Amino acid sequence: MARIHIIETPTRNLETPAFFPVNNFGMSGSDNTPRYWEDIPDMNTMMVNAYHVRESFVWKKLQNDGLHRHYSKDGVFFADSGGFQAKRYQIDIDPLKILRAQESIGADIASTLDMPVFPDDTIYQNTHASAIRTSIQNALLAIKNREREDMKIYATLQGNDTKVMLNMIDYLNKKANFDGFAIGGLVKKRSNFHKVIDLVYAVRKKIGDKPLHIFGLGGVSMIPLLVYIGADTFDSSAFLTAGSKRIYFRPGRNHTEFQDMRETKYLPCVCPICSTHSFKEVQSERRLIAMHNLWMINGELRQLKSAILDQDIESYLEGRFHQNPLINEGFRYAKMKVRGLA
Repeated sequence: MARIHIIETPTRNLETPAFFPVNNFGMSGSDNTPRYWEDIPDMNTMMVNAYHVRESFVWKKLQNDGLHRHYSKDGVFFADSGGFQAKRYQIDIDPLKILRAQESIGADIASTLDMPVFPDDTIYQNTHASAIRTSIQNALLAIKNREREDMKIYATLQGNDTKVMLNMIDYLNKKANFDGFAIGGLVKKRSNFHKVIDLVYAVRKKIGDKPLHIFGLGGVSMIPLLVYIGADTFDSSAFLTAGSKRIYFRPGRNHTEFQDMRETKYLPCVCPICSTHSFKEVQSERRLIAMHNLWMINGELRQLKSAILDQDIESYLEGRFHQNPLINEGFRYAKMKVRGLA
């Protein structure tokens, strides 16, 4: 299922697997996210939240300049809708206003406004059915009313039941031709590896060759597992929030809090951050930790691509996960899915 795929965007071709760092505009629109794309050439990508953009101080500037002029002319920009905020804060968001925002700021890829389904929303509850209906209606509304034909539109999928999600895809495919699909609502399910694997694997098989994006799950251990079962692109703000919490992504492992690390002359990494700064310097500056964390994600993606090209992805992942019993169990389950044994 793991693959290297080319997504043709209005800006340039994007090779997958690829990661979209989530941009944090900050309270005053000052951008709390480091300008990582200037230092990490492989990661000239960004995820923005259209709802946050409309509510932030950068809204008028991005309307005038666009994302490419404001950040990177060669960057590939993915604009999320803000569905999570709509449910979490009980906000009524207009799907057409979100679509126009995504178009006006020059997004290369946009996701449709969804209504998230949380783990405690069962298929027997009205809230689950209502969320699915709303997500479908908004997806069809976006594809029907888009004014920029060059902007890719991904239909956002929600649900706690594989059959419901596959039925959702069938209905959407009968009504419109989406450029790709994105699965939302998995962040709160991430500890249930079997559930996440079941949903992602089933969707990948259903949508054929179309791109598949996973919202919110962009950790250095989760990405390899999801690439193995067919996911193409990911986004996360964890690299940034981890920096503020002094959490360090360890090479070949998961992560460690600086307070649990013994101070040494050399950090266990050769990225440009760790090679040119001391333990205390990195520990004391969240921007440096965030940049190191992005270098770790970038390195993981490169190793995954190499393993895919060598047709040796399973051997790579066996070595990658053997020190993490929890995710290694998830990988064993994923292998059974791929072999048709689960």
